[in-house]
Amino acid sequence: MAAHQRKLLLCLALPAVSGLVARTATTCRPPARTETRRHGIDVNVWDYQYDNQDPAVALPAGCDEQRPRPQEFSITAAQKEELEREGVVVIPGVLDDAWLSHLRDITDWQVEHPHIWASPGVASGLYDYIQRNIWTTNDGFVKFLYHSPVASALAQLGGARESVRVTTDLLMVNPNKGFKWHQDNQNGPVAFDNALRWWVTMDDSPKDYGAPVYLKKSQLNKCVPEDAVFVDIDEGDLPEYHDFTTFRPKAGDLIVWHARTIHKIDGPTSQDWGSVKRRVLGGTVAIDDATYVDKEKVEFADMGRHDLKHGDPLTDAHFPRIWPEPVPEEMAARFSGDVGRSREGFSRMLGAMFSAKTFEQFASWGNVLKKKDAEVVEDDAPAREEVASSR
Repeated sequence: MAAHQRKLLLCLALPAVSGLVARTATTCRPPARTETRRHGIDVNVWDYQYDNQDPAVALPAGCDEQRPRPQEFSITAAQKEELEREGVVVIPGVLDDAWLSHLRDITDWQVEHPHIWASPGVASGLYDYIQRNIWTTNDGFVKFLYHSPVASALAQLGGARESVRVTTDLLMVNPNKGFKWHQDNQNGPVAFDNALRWWVTMDDSPKDYGAPVYLKKSQLNKCVPEDAVFVDIDEGDLPEYHDFTTFRPKAGDLIVWHARTIHKIDGPTSQDWGSVKRRVLGGTVAIDDATYVDKEKVEFADMGRHDLKHGDPLTDAHFPRIWPEPVPEEMAARFSGDVGRSREGFSRMLGAMFSAKTFEQFASWGNVLKKKDAEVVEDDAPAREEVASSR
């Protein structure tokens, strides 16, 4: 493994190495920070919180916390067909004003009170704030998944008959450096065919950057291995899918795509969003009778203390059901602190760290990192490739 790949693995694993694993849930409401900021959030280890957090933001009217059910939202047959045909679809207005205000409030609270599991991503500078599996550490986000219309929309788009389960989520604020062409492979222990990717935006897309670009129908490609992250869209059969489609979603819109659909997002050329915000909550869900898939590689979305084995039904509190309604026992496990990253999960990750599939995954990262300087030079050149401008 190359030095930059070892460095990346160490950075991502650092909190777990330090023993910073899930603890019994305790509400943590520290005062807001007043330090000097860099890219919207300062990197100071003493600011990070280690326990379960509760932003104490009330849910929109009509939510029953004792018997949570996702709010209904209607998906049309045409929208479902578009997803199946093109590999991606935008659903306008999934979040109304009340839900949009709620999600913004808990997101802004989280950025003001950063959790230790955000430290690797924040330290990298890739995002102002990024945290995976935030539903396990912040009560506001798991309640959002229990109650909001997102689960209802995903169930219809995925053709769910029995269940929709969360395999991972990801809070992302301001992609400073962007993310080049890639497929999503940190989806949790679920097969591509059972996985559905999603994100809902809290802000209108800026005019010149920050909007996702997809290669329509690229979920049908035959050349990208399952363990790859970043890809060269001019290799293999990917040139067949050069339909560069840019979506500029409005606040409250939902984007849903197949996990193999190739896409990218460009950050600002200054790598600093300033006073502008692009706040997104996204993730992966498993549809119906999904099974636990041991991918034999590092899977940061699967670091809980469960004992599931390859082929077992994916019915566990670490992968909670959110549609048609949450399971009471799984809810109890979440709020009692029995889910989340753990020493057991970290040991499982260590066991996979030096596998061939892990090497392939981080080689993909490394190849892109080595191209960064060349891309910066190319972007600064006065003459631009005509096709590239459409991406």
